[in-house]
Amino acid sequence: LLDTYCMASGERINNEKSSIFFSKGCPVQLKESIKQNLHVQNESLSERYLGMPTDVGHSKNGTFKYLRDRVWEKIK
Repeated sequence: LLDTYCMASGERINNEKSSIFFSKGCPVQLKESIKQNLHVQNESLSERYLGMPTDVGHSKNGTFKYLRDRVWEKIK
């Protein structure tokens, strides 16, 4: 699927910069198999991507409060 995307878009995936995130219940053996197949070894979830939080969860109000406050300051 990723190869098809690359061929269609002309973009390339940088495996050195790529990372993958698994849920808590994912078995270790499955994680390793997926990382090996995708050629991605970095297993992490950064706090932000393109300036936005990556893990929003249930509390969207608290997660985006900083954004609302920043916009409100500019409006005032």
